Amino acid sequence: MDRAPGCPEIVAYSDIIVSKMTLRRKIATISNILRSSRITKTQCLVWIVVCAITYICYHTYIRTQHPIVSPRRHASVSRRRDDGAWYNYSAPPALLFFAYSAFVDVRTPPAAANGAPAVVRVIAISTKSEVQLQRHITLFCVFNYHGGRTTTVSTMLPNPSPIGTGYPLYGIFVREYVYACPILWPITWPITLSISTDPRRQHATESGPMPVEVSVHRDVMRPLAVCVQVTFERPDPVRLVEWFELLRLLGVSLVGVYITPDISESAHTVLRHYSEVDGLVDLWRSDYIGPVVGGSATSPRQYLMHGSPVINDCVYRNMYQFKYIAVFDFDEVHVLNSPLLSTALLII
Repeated sequence: MDRAPGCPEIVAYSDIIVSKMTLRRKIATISNILRSSRITKTQCLVWIVVCAITYICYHTYIRTQHPIVSPRRHASVSRRRDDGAWYNYSAPPALLFFAYSAFVDVRTPPAAANGAPAVVRVIAISTKSEVQLQRHITLFCVFNYHGGRTTTVSTMLPNPSPIGTGYPLYGIFVREYVYACPILWPITWPITLSISTDPRRQHATESGPMPVEVSVHRDVMRPLAVCVQVTFERPDPVRLVEWFELLRLLGVSLVGVYITPDISESAHTVLRHYSEVDGLVDLWRSDYIGPVVGGSATSPRQYLMHGSPVINDCVYRNMYQFKYIAVFDFDEVHVLNSPLLSTALLII
Protein backbone atom coordinates (compact mmCIF):
# COMPACT_ATOMS: atom_id res chain seq x y z
CA MET A 1 0.00 0.00 0.00
CA ASP A 2 1.32 3.45 -0.95
CA ARG A 3 2.05 5.99 1.78
CA ALA A 4 0.81 9.57 1.80
CA PRO A 5 3.55 11.49 -0.01
CA GLY A 6 6.02 13.04 2.35
CA CYS A 7 4.13 12.78 5.66
CA PRO A 8 6.02 9.96 7.42
CA GLU A 9 9.36 11.25 6.19
CA ILE A 10 8.71 14.83 7.38
CA VAL A 11 7.84 13.60 10.85
CA ALA A 12 11.02 11.50 10.87
CA TYR A 13 13.20 14.43 9.79
CA SER A 14 11.90 16.73 12.51
CA ASP A 15 12.37 14.04 15.15
CA ILE A 16 15.93 13.44 14.01
CA ILE A 17 16.89 17.12 13.98
CA VAL A 18 15.75 17.80 17.56
CA SER A 19 17.20 14.53 18.85
CA LYS A 20 20.53 14.22 20.70
CA MET A 21 22.18 12.23 17.90
CA THR A 22 25.59 13.27 16.67
CA LEU A 23 25.61 15.28 13.40
CA ARG A 24 27.15 12.37 11.45
CA ARG A 25 24.47 10.00 12.69
CA LYS A 26 21.69 12.50 11.83
CA ILE A 27 23.00 12.81 8.25
CA ALA A 28 23.29 9.03 7.86
CA THR A 29 19.77 8.44 9.21
CA ILE A 30 18.20 11.06 6.94
CA SER A 31 20.08 9.61 3.94
CA ASN A 32 18.66 6.15 4.67
CA ILE A 33 15.14 7.58 4.84
CA LEU A 34 15.67 9.43 1.56
CA ARG A 35 16.59 6.24 -0.29
CA SER A 36 13.26 4.65 0.64
CA SER A 37 11.06 7.78 0.41
CA ARG A 38 9.06 9.41 -2.35
CA ILE A 39 9.78 13.05 -1.57
CA THR A 40 12.44 14.93 -3.50
CA LYS A 41 15.74 16.00 -2.07
CA THR A 42 14.74 19.65 -2.52
CA GLN A 43 11.62 19.13 -0.40
CA CYS A 44 13.72 17.38 2.20
CA LEU A 45 16.34 20.13 2.36
CA VAL A 46 13.68 22.84 2.67
CA TRP A 47 12.05 21.01 5.56
CA ILE A 48 15.39 20.45 7.30
CA VAL A 49 16.20 24.16 7.11
CA VAL A 50 12.76 25.07 8.51
CA CYS A 51 13.13 22.60 11.38
CA ALA A 52 16.66 23.76 12.18
CA ILE A 53 15.67 27.45 12.27
CA THR A 54 12.68 26.67 14.48
CA TYR A 55 14.85 24.59 16.84
CA ILE A 56 17.52 27.33 17.15
CA CYS A 57 14.96 30.11 17.70
CA TYR A 58 13.11 28.08 20.34
CA HIS A 59 16.23 27.30 22.38
CA THR A 60 17.52 30.85 22.04
CA TYR A 61 14.23 32.11 23.46
CA ILE A 62 14.27 29.58 26.31
CA ARG A 63 17.82 30.47 27.37
CA THR A 64 17.08 34.20 27.11
CA GLN A 65 13.88 34.07 29.15
CA HIS A 66 15.00 31.35 31.56
CA PRO A 67 18.81 31.28 31.74
CA ILE A 68 20.58 28.54 33.66
CA VAL A 69 21.44 30.12 36.98
CA SER A 70 25.07 30.34 38.06
CA PRO A 71 26.24 29.27 41.54
CA ARG A 72 26.63 32.85 42.74
CA ARG A 73 23.04 33.85 41.89
CA HIS A 74 20.98 30.77 42.68
CA ALA A 75 18.87 30.92 45.85
CA SER A 76 19.87 27.77 47.68
CA VAL A 77 18.13 25.79 50.37
CA SER A 78 20.22 24.30 53.14
CA ARG A 79 19.94 22.02 56.14
CA ARG A 80 20.11 23.59 59.57
CA ARG A 81 23.48 23.56 61.29
CA ASP A 82 22.02 21.74 64.30
CA ASP A 83 20.39 19.09 62.10
CA GLY A 84 22.81 16.17 61.81
CA ALA A 85 20.31 13.55 60.61
CA TRP A 86 21.17 11.22 57.74
CA TYR A 87 18.43 10.68 55.14
CA ASN A 88 17.46 7.02 54.95
CA TYR A 89 16.74 5.88 51.38
CA SER A 90 17.43 2.20 52.03
CA ALA A 91 15.53 -0.63 50.35
CA PRO A 92 16.23 -3.54 52.76
CA PRO A 93 17.46 -6.16 52.66
CA ALA A 94 19.11 -5.55 49.26
CA LEU A 95 20.25 -1.97 49.82
CA LEU A 96 21.38 0.29 52.65
CA PHE A 97 21.62 3.95 51.60
CA PHE A 98 22.05 6.92 53.96
CA ALA A 99 22.64 10.38 52.47
CA TYR A 100 24.17 13.26 54.40
CA SER A 101 24.10 16.17 51.92
CA ALA A 102 23.78 17.02 48.23
CA PHE A 103 25.39 19.83 46.21
CA VAL A 104 25.03 21.16 42.67
CA ASP A 105 28.34 20.77 40.84
CA VAL A 106 28.85 22.60 37.54
CA ARG A 107 32.58 21.86 37.14
CA THR A 108 32.80 18.26 36.08
CA PRO A 109 33.29 16.42 32.75
CA PRO A 110 30.57 13.82 33.58
CA ALA A 111 27.98 16.60 33.39
CA ALA A 112 29.03 17.63 29.89
CA ALA A 113 29.42 14.01 28.77
CA ASN A 114 25.76 13.32 29.55
CA GLY A 115 24.42 16.47 27.95
CA ALA A 116 23.44 17.98 31.32
CA PRO A 117 24.37 21.48 32.49
CA ALA A 118 25.39 20.15 35.92
CA VAL A 119 25.24 17.19 38.26
CA VAL A 120 24.16 16.86 41.87
CA ARG A 121 26.78 15.25 44.12
CA VAL A 122 25.26 13.15 46.90
CA ILE A 123 27.51 12.41 49.89
CA ALA A 124 26.35 9.08 51.24
CA ILE A 125 27.04 5.80 53.02
CA SER A 126 25.67 2.75 51.23
CA THR A 127 25.92 -0.91 50.36
CA LYS A 128 29.13 -1.38 48.37
CA SER A 129 28.75 -0.45 44.71
CA GLU A 130 29.98 -3.83 43.49
CA VAL A 131 27.34 -5.55 45.63
CA GLN A 132 24.68 -3.26 44.15
CA LEU A 133 25.86 -4.32 40.69
CA GLN A 134 25.61 -8.00 41.62
CA ARG A 135 22.07 -7.44 42.91
CA HIS A 136 21.07 -5.49 39.75
CA ILE A 137 20.24 -2.36 41.73
CA THR A 138 19.84 0.88 39.80
CA LEU A 139 19.51 4.12 41.75
CA PHE A 140 17.53 7.18 40.71
CA CYS A 141 17.44 10.80 41.89
CA VAL A 142 13.94 12.24 42.08
CA PHE A 143 14.33 16.03 41.71
CA ASN A 144 11.84 18.64 42.93
CA TYR A 145 11.81 22.28 41.79
CA HIS A 146 10.61 25.74 42.77
CA GLY A 147 7.28 27.01 41.52
CA GLY A 148 5.54 23.68 41.04
CA ARG A 149 7.66 22.56 38.10
CA THR A 150 7.30 18.95 37.07
CA THR A 151 9.36 16.47 39.08
CA THR A 152 12.14 14.80 37.08
CA VAL A 153 13.79 11.42 37.59
CA SER A 154 17.50 11.08 36.81
CA THR A 155 19.49 7.85 36.73
CA MET A 156 22.54 7.97 38.99
CA LEU A 157 25.81 7.73 37.14
CA PRO A 158 27.59 4.38 37.53
CA ASN A 159 30.76 3.92 39.56
CA PRO A 160 30.35 6.36 42.47
CA SER A 161 33.55 7.80 43.90
CA PRO A 162 34.65 5.92 47.06
CA ILE A 163 35.78 8.33 49.80
CA GLY A 164 36.41 5.87 52.64
CA THR A 165 37.45 2.34 53.47
CA GLY A 166 34.06 1.16 54.73
CA TYR A 167 32.54 0.19 58.08
CA PRO A 168 30.39 -2.68 59.50
CA LEU A 169 27.20 -0.68 60.22
CA TYR A 170 25.32 -2.87 62.72
CA GLY A 171 27.27 -5.81 61.31
CA ILE A 172 26.43 -5.03 57.63
CA PHE A 173 29.38 -3.72 55.63
CA VAL A 174 28.83 -0.34 53.97
CA ARG A 175 31.14 2.17 52.34
CA GLU A 176 31.38 5.95 51.99
CA TYR A 177 30.75 7.36 48.48
CA VAL A 178 30.02 10.51 46.52
CA TYR A 179 27.28 9.71 44.00
CA ALA A 180 26.34 11.86 40.99
CA CYS A 181 23.01 12.50 39.26
CA PRO A 182 22.75 14.58 36.04
CA ILE A 183 20.30 17.49 36.23
CA LEU A 184 17.78 16.99 33.43
CA TRP A 185 15.81 20.25 33.59
CA PRO A 186 17.78 22.82 31.52
CA ILE A 187 16.18 25.94 32.99
CA THR A 188 16.77 25.73 36.73
CA TRP A 189 18.29 23.57 39.42
CA PRO A 190 16.37 21.34 41.84
CA ILE A 191 15.76 22.40 45.43
CA THR A 192 15.26 18.91 46.93
CA LEU A 193 15.80 15.29 45.94
CA SER A 194 14.98 11.76 47.02
CA ILE A 195 16.86 8.56 46.20
CA SER A 196 14.85 5.60 44.88
CA THR A 197 15.39 2.19 43.33
CA ASP A 198 12.17 2.59 41.33
CA PRO A 199 11.86 5.30 38.64
CA ARG A 200 8.07 5.19 39.08
CA ARG A 201 8.61 6.08 42.77
CA GLN A 202 6.37 3.29 44.04
CA HIS A 203 8.95 2.26 46.65
CA ALA A 204 8.46 4.22 49.88
CA THR A 205 11.56 5.26 51.83
CA GLU A 206 11.89 6.18 55.47
CA SER A 207 13.03 9.76 54.81
CA GLY A 208 11.45 12.52 52.77
CA PRO A 209 13.28 14.78 50.28
CA MET A 210 16.65 16.22 51.26
CA PRO A 211 17.82 19.74 50.30
CA VAL A 212 19.98 20.24 47.22
CA GLU A 213 22.48 22.92 48.16
CA VAL A 214 24.48 25.36 46.06
CA SER A 215 27.89 26.33 47.42
CA VAL A 216 28.11 29.97 48.47
CA HIS A 217 30.17 31.95 45.96
CA ARG A 218 32.37 34.92 46.93
CA ASP A 219 33.55 37.48 44.40
CA VAL A 220 36.75 37.89 46.45
CA MET A 221 37.86 34.53 47.79
CA ARG A 222 39.56 34.31 51.18
CA PRO A 223 42.98 32.61 51.36
CA LEU A 224 42.61 29.50 53.53
CA ALA A 225 40.06 27.29 55.29
CA VAL A 226 40.54 24.05 57.24
CA CYS A 227 38.21 21.04 57.27
CA VAL A 228 38.41 18.60 60.18
CA GLN A 229 37.08 15.06 60.28
CA VAL A 230 34.22 14.37 62.68
CA THR A 231 34.74 15.41 66.33
CA PHE A 232 33.51 12.94 68.95
CA GLU A 233 33.54 12.13 72.67
CA ARG A 234 36.06 14.11 74.76
CA PRO A 235 38.61 16.31 72.95
CA ASP A 236 40.63 18.43 75.39
CA PRO A 237 38.97 21.90 75.48
CA VAL A 238 42.26 23.63 76.39
CA ARG A 239 44.03 22.04 73.42
CA LEU A 240 41.13 23.10 71.21
CA VAL A 241 41.61 26.74 72.20
CA GLU A 242 45.37 26.54 71.59
CA TRP A 243 44.84 24.90 68.21
CA PHE A 244 42.26 27.43 67.00
CA GLU A 245 44.42 30.36 68.02
CA LEU A 246 47.48 28.89 66.32
CA LEU A 247 45.50 28.38 63.10
CA ARG A 248 44.39 32.00 63.28
CA LEU A 249 48.05 33.08 63.50
CA LEU A 250 48.81 30.90 60.50
CA GLY A 251 46.25 32.74 58.39
CA VAL A 252 43.23 30.41 58.59
CA SER A 253 39.92 32.26 58.16
CA LEU A 254 37.53 29.40 58.88
CA VAL A 255 37.59 25.91 60.42
CA GLY A 256 34.79 23.49 59.48
CA VAL A 257 33.99 21.27 62.50
CA TYR A 258 31.37 18.49 62.62
CA ILE A 259 30.34 17.01 65.96
CA THR A 260 28.63 13.76 66.94
CA PRO A 261 25.92 13.49 69.64
CA ASP A 262 28.39 12.09 72.22
CA ILE A 263 30.62 15.20 72.24
CA SER A 264 31.51 16.27 75.78
CA GLU A 265 29.85 19.38 77.20
CA SER A 266 33.18 21.13 77.85
CA ALA A 267 34.37 20.64 74.27
CA HIS A 268 30.96 21.64 72.94
CA THR A 269 31.11 24.88 74.93
CA VAL A 270 34.44 25.82 73.36
CA LEU A 271 33.20 24.97 69.86
CA ARG A 272 30.01 26.98 70.32
CA HIS A 273 32.04 29.99 71.45
CA TYR A 274 34.29 29.88 68.38
CA SER A 275 31.22 29.41 66.20
CA GLU A 276 28.61 31.78 67.65
CA VAL A 277 30.80 34.49 69.25
CA ASP A 278 34.19 34.39 67.56
CA GLY A 279 33.18 33.24 64.08
CA LEU A 280 36.32 31.20 63.33
CA VAL A 281 34.49 27.85 63.48
CA ASP A 282 31.73 26.72 61.12
CA LEU A 283 29.97 24.20 63.39
CA TRP A 284 27.77 21.37 62.05
CA ARG A 285 26.39 18.07 63.37
CA SER A 286 26.60 14.50 62.12
CA ASP A 287 24.28 12.20 64.08
CA TYR A 288 24.77 8.49 64.51
CA ILE A 289 22.65 6.22 62.32
CA GLY A 290 20.14 4.06 64.19
CA PRO A 291 19.64 0.28 63.90
CA VAL A 292 19.06 -1.11 60.41
CA VAL A 293 16.89 -3.96 59.15
CA GLY A 294 18.75 -7.27 59.41
CA GLY A 295 21.59 -5.77 61.44
CA SER A 296 22.93 -6.38 64.93
CA ALA A 297 21.86 -4.50 68.05
CA THR A 298 24.89 -2.21 68.29
CA SER A 299 27.32 -0.41 66.01
CA PRO A 300 30.35 0.52 68.13
CA ARG A 301 32.79 3.29 67.15
CA GLN A 302 30.43 4.51 64.45
CA TYR A 303 32.30 7.81 64.35
CA LEU A 304 34.91 6.03 62.21
CA MET A 305 32.37 6.02 59.38
CA HIS A 306 31.56 9.74 59.58
CA GLY A 307 35.07 11.13 59.03
CA SER A 308 35.33 11.29 55.24
CA PRO A 309 31.68 12.24 54.49
CA VAL A 310 31.83 15.36 56.68
CA ILE A 311 35.19 16.37 55.16
CA ASN A 312 33.64 16.18 51.70
CA ASP A 313 30.64 18.17 52.90
CA CYS A 314 32.99 20.83 54.24
CA VAL A 315 34.92 21.02 50.97
CA TYR A 316 31.82 21.29 48.76
CA ARG A 317 30.31 23.85 51.12
CA ASN A 318 33.37 26.14 50.97
CA MET A 319 35.02 25.49 47.61
CA TYR A 320 33.87 28.79 46.07
CA GLN A 321 34.78 30.87 49.13
CA PHE A 322 38.47 30.00 49.64
CA LYS A 323 41.50 29.71 47.40
CA TYR A 324 42.81 26.76 49.43
CA ILE A 325 41.14 24.22 51.72
CA ALA A 326 43.37 22.11 54.00
CA VAL A 327 42.29 18.89 55.70
CA PHE A 328 43.86 17.75 58.96
CA ASP A 329 43.13 16.80 62.59
CA PHE A 330 43.24 18.69 65.88
CA ASP A 331 46.79 17.46 66.52
CA GLU A 332 48.13 18.75 63.18
CA VAL A 333 49.01 22.15 61.72
CA HIS A 334 50.34 23.28 58.37
CA VAL A 335 53.94 24.48 58.00
CA LEU A 336 54.40 27.81 56.28
CA ASN A 337 56.78 27.78 53.32
CA SER A 338 58.14 31.23 54.13
CA PRO A 339 61.32 31.93 56.19
CA LEU A 340 60.04 35.37 57.20
CA LEU A 341 56.72 34.09 58.54
CA SER A 342 58.32 31.08 60.19
CA THR A 343 60.80 33.35 62.02
CA ALA A 344 57.97 35.61 63.16
CA LEU A 345 56.12 32.63 64.61
CA LEU A 346 59.21 31.48 66.48
CA ILE A 347 59.54 34.95 68.03
CA ILE A 348 55.89 34.85 69.11
